[in-house]
Amino acid sequence: MLLTVSFVLHVLSAALWTGATLFVVYAVLPRAVDGTMRPATFADGVHRLLLITRWTGVVLPVTGAYMIWVLYTPLELLTSTTRGWLVLVMLTLWGIMNGLIEMGVLRMRRELDPDLGWGAYMAEGFPAEGITESVSTTRLAAAGRPYLLASGGCAVVLLVDAALLAGGMPW
Repeated sequence: MLLTVSFVLHVLSAALWTGATLFVVYAVLPRAVDGTMRPATFADGVHRLLLITRWTGVVLPVTGAYMIWVLYTPLELLTSTTRGWLVLVMLTLWGIMNGLIEMGVLRMRRELDPDLGWGAYMAEGFPAEGITESVSTTRLAAAGRPYLLASGGCAVVLLVDAALLAGGMPW
């Protein structure tokens, strides 16, 4: 029963996170780059992506670790099977994608507050409120764009990896 709950929470969280990332990269970022999106709307999208990233940054490793413990004991199965390697690739992509989103949002945040430190950023995140019309969405989006585009690429590869695992790759 606990394994089933872990799978459900893991898949739902991963779907929400990869979907939100791809939506921001495909629908939000281009409109911000070309200046057709209002600053408050862009800030809200970035803020929500950051919240989802941080929430799933807890749920995915907890559920993933439990599934590894149950399904890949002894742990040598992670390095001696195709499925194990796919799990390790997934774990690596998760870390890279998390880092890219955090760095992209931090770069955007520093466009608003150049002296912002890492600790304050981690505590405050990205302001969803208080963004005025005078803020340039073009400038904000340009600062985070390379990181968010790379995170979108990671999301696609992560989904392919998950599909290979779900499709029954041989042990």
